[in-house]
Amino acid sequence: KAPTRKSPIAPPGARSVAHLRQHSTACQLCISACPNDVLRPSAELDSFMQPVVGYERGYCRPECTECSSICPDGAIHPITAAEKSSTSIGYAVVDADSCLSVSMGESCGNCARHCPAGAISMIEVTRNGKKRTMPYVNGYCIGCGACENLCPVRPLSAIHVEGREIHTTL
Repeated sequence: KAPTRKSPIAPPGARSVAHLRQHSTACQLCISACPNDVLRPSAELDSFMQPVVGYERGYCRPECTECSSICPDGAIHPITAAEKSSTSIGYAVVDADSCLSVSMGESCGNCARHCPAGAISMIEVTRNGKKRTMPYVNGYCIGCGACENLCPVRPLSAIHVEGREIHTTL
């Protein structure tokens, strides 16, 4: 299930959601080229059929630049894998009450293990008088969604990505 995001996520190379919405012709080429099933058509009226990012079926692998290489209208600019890996399109937010490590005391840490940017570490916290570990997200999060996609908590992941208004370079 997709989380309710306060800020939508634009694919790497789009620079911002505003740029994507202004320049996208909703041609669907980036959506059909996405090998990780991250891009899908929007159902919102202000961006109908334009690409939106969601991590329910996959995550935006740092080495993949398919959407940026196929965009014919400049909505998503061409980027290299190195540029993509150093661009933050969003940031992960932890819901400690849903996290297995915090709420149940289970040894999980899936988000930290699978983060390609090394942006998540497990830190020790005390909750209800018990020592637990909890994901901590540092400033190197690129917003790829690996943590959200691979979190075992369902129907909503215990960690989700919020989009950046304007993409930043790390």
